Amino acid sequence: MVVVHVTQETYKDTLRLFQDPAHKAAAHYVVRSGDGHLAQCVKERDVAWHAGNWGFNTRSIGIEHEGWIDDPTWFTDVLYERSAQLTAAVCARYRIPVDRAHIIGHVEVPGTDHHDPGEYWDWARYMELVVEASWQHTG
Repeated sequence: MVVVHVTQETYKDTLRLFQDPAHKAAAHYVVRSGDGHLAQCVKERDVAWHAGNWGFNTRSIGIEHEGWIDDPTWFTDVLYERSAQLTAAVCARYRIPVDRAHIIGHVEVPGTDHHDPGEYWDWARYMELVVEASWQHTG
C-alpha cells in the first residue's frame, strides 16, 4: 500500500531530519510544495520507518508532503499532481490497487498517534489524479 503523510516541517528540514540517524524515522519520498520536486530518501525495496506500525512499514511506501495539516495553502496543484504521478507509478510497479483501501492516510494506520494528512487534504481530488495518472502505466 501507499501511506500519505504531511511533514509538519519544511521540505529542507524534513530532509535534514530524515538524514539524522537519531531521528529514527524516514519515508521513502518527500514532495516539495512549491514545485513538486521529489526527493527519494529510502529505496522502495527497503523498509522505511514512516507509519509507526511495523507491519504497515514492511508492506507500504511512505510519501511525505511538505506542509502543515492545518494550513491548506501548502497543498498546491503541483504537489497533488506530482504526488499522484508518483503514487500511480508505485501502484503500477507493485500491482497495488488504486483505491482508498490501499492508498491511505497516516491517520488510518492502526496504533498511530498522527493525524496527517488532515482534514484539508483533498482525497477526492487526489484519488482522481492518481487514477488519471494510472492510465499512463497501463498497457
